[in-house]
Formats: sequence, C-alpha cells, structure tokens
Amino acid sequence: MKTWILKQYDYHVWANRKVCEYLQGLSEEVYRKEIVSVFPSIYDTMVHIYVIDSGWLSFFNAGGVTEMSPAYLEGLKDSIDRLVAETEGKRIEELGQLMDGLAERFRLFIEQHENLEAIYPSGDFRASCLDYIQHMANHGTYHRGNVTAMLRQIGHPGTPTDYGYYLYTLSH
Repeated sequence: MKTWILKQYDYHVWANRKVCEYLQGLSEEVYRKEIVSVFPSIYDTMVHIYVIDSGWLSFFNAGGVTEMSPAYLEGLKDSIDRLVAETEGKRIEELGQLMDGLAERFRLFIEQHENLEAIYPSGDFRASCLDYIQHMANHGTYHRGNVTAMLRQIGHPGTPTDYGYYLYTLSH
C-alpha cells in the first residue's frame, strides 16, 4: 500500500510542478488576472492547493482532530491566513518553491509512517491516512482542472497533467 500511495502522491507533486513551470512561461499578469471562476485568479487557485496540502500535513502530524471546537476552528483559520499571507507578493516560481518544500516534508511523512491504514479522526468522521492522501491528490486534480479552464477562458492553452500522461512520462 505504501508504494501505491507514494505513486499517487508523487503524481500530485509532479502535476503541481508541471502547472507551476507552465505558468512561469506566462506573464505574471496572466496568472494574477482576475477571473470570474472558482477562485479570483489562477495564482489564488495554486495558493489554495498549497494551503490545503499544508493543512493535511499538519492534520497528520497532530494525529487528526478529535473535536471541531471553536478554538480549533479559530486556530485553523489563523493557520490558513498565515499561509496565504506567506504567499502574498510572491511570483509563481517562489510559490512553486514553497510547494516543493512542503512536498519534501509530506513525502518524508509518508515514507516514515509505519501504518498508512491507521485511522485518523476528523471530528465525528474517521478515515485512514491512505484515504485522506488519496483525497488530497483528487483535490489537487480538481483544482488543476480549474486552472486549465481559467487559462482557456483568457485565451491560453493549459498543460497536460492527466494521471495517464504522468504514467506515460514515467515510461519515457
């Protein structure tokens, strides 16, 4: 199971890097352009992926969350605000570097975790570490799709990040 989830996670990291590298070839004006979409800009969408991935690593390091208390929710909001503030004014290259650093820490967590089938509480909900990591990869795929749609909306093609394409790149 560890090999399988690492492959899913590595795909997620590869796809995020591919999008960041593609965006580096466009002007900052393009990826910061305000668009009526899921997020106000392409950059904000990539920040969202970074913030949520950071939150998942914190969630795992804390052993999950047993109670969604007002104090916990306030701390979560503060953490999100801090991470978003950390990205303000940064170019996409710098955001990509933040994402790469997070990816290294997250991959280390997965590699060192003894039991990826361990159940983590999230309030009344409980799921395995494997399930949460798979969700994270799916979440990233969804929002990278948003980025592609936003790019097309403003007249730019996207870059391929499909899982099948990822597998193809591994074989060549």
